[in-house]
Amino acid sequence: MKTLYKNTIALYLIGVFCMLIFATSCKKDKEGQGAPSITRVRTLVRPGDTQLTPLDSTVTSGDVGVTYVIEGVNLKSTNKVEFNGASAYLNTALFSDNSIIVMIPTTATWINQTGKLTLTNSYGSTSFNFSIKQPAPVISDLSQFAGNPGDVITITGLRFDQVSSVKFGTTAAQVISSTSTELKVTVPTAALGAVSVTTPGGTGTGPYVSYDGVVVPILLPFGFRHLFYDDQITAGYDFNFGGANADVNNIEMVKRGTHAIKLTYTGSYAGYAVGSNSPIDLTDKTYVKFSIYGTAGTEGKVVKVALGDFDNRNVSVVLHAGKWTNYVVPIDRFQNASQPGKPTSVNWIGFQELSGNAPETIYLDDIGVY
Repeated sequence: MKTLYKNTIALYLIGVFCMLIFATSCKKDKEGQGAPSITRVRTLVRPGDTQLTPLDSTVTSGDVGVTYVIEGVNLKSTNKVEFNGASAYLNTALFSDNSIIVMIPTTATWINQTGKLTLTNSYGSTSFNFSIKQPAPVISDLSQFAGNPGDVITITGLRFDQVSSVKFGTTAAQVISSTSTELKVTVPTAALGAVSVTTPGGTGTGPYVSYDGVVVPILLPFGFRHLFYDDQITAGYDFNFGGANADVNNIEMVKRGTHAIKLTYTGSYAGYAVGSNSPIDLTDKTYVKFSIYGTAGTEGKVVKVALGDFDNRNVSVVLHAGKWTNYVVPIDRFQNASQPGKPTSVNWIGFQELSGNAPETIYLDDIGVY
């Protein structure tokens, strides 16, 4: 009799256990069933935080390439998320029935946007008011990094849409034409300093360049505080040594204006320099600036740029063939153990062939300090 009683209890407990499993299974099976609905979009919580932070707040707009949490119901079976028509990558491991984590795709547009986030599953779809923020503009290049008032230069980059301002330092420039990737502007009077572009997405400054492809890119400012060469040798004199020939009035390949220096190295490790009859004070100067056009066979080759001393105050730059490359080098990098400290003055800027690549031809233009 006791055995029968115990068996009855065991069977009862097994039945209850099975019912719980079945109920749980049914609940899981029903997750994501039904049309989805979105209640809010929020930012992520900083890992380890238990309180709401600025990273966990309700938002109605977002940045491309940033991850957000969509909250609502019937979300687990989501098979498509679109931001203004651009489909986002979905990782179902980040889904629950009440939230999904998703990154706004870089293809999502902020121009003429619908301002809609659309979420779809097999039962239907829902839309939520959510707009894409315009990212800050990026300046990648200038057609020239010096010029006279009234010159028209081209600024290339990204996200110039709805441009409201272009400045050279603190001086505003007139915008002649604009697209998403290109601006044509007139150089204003007293143009000197960093070029900046302002749009509803913010302000971008640039371009940034690396003189050897290794150092961290450096902001390339517009203009010169002292020129050694533009269309002519403006500072006083030039000289060459060891098998270098310079045509200072060459018109074959010009960066800006009407002339450039055609420099032909007939001997390896030969050098050339442009100088000033009087020392140039560098205490209020920051950079050495110049442009080089590399002819065929110069790609990846090296030229030593010297500041009054080829042995102790020099920096190596890498050439690029078939195009003009703008270089900017901080003056305080022209030093070594024998000549420590930033130079306070300079008489000449020199260019020495350093790859043993002669015969070799390069063109020089816009040589000076900023």
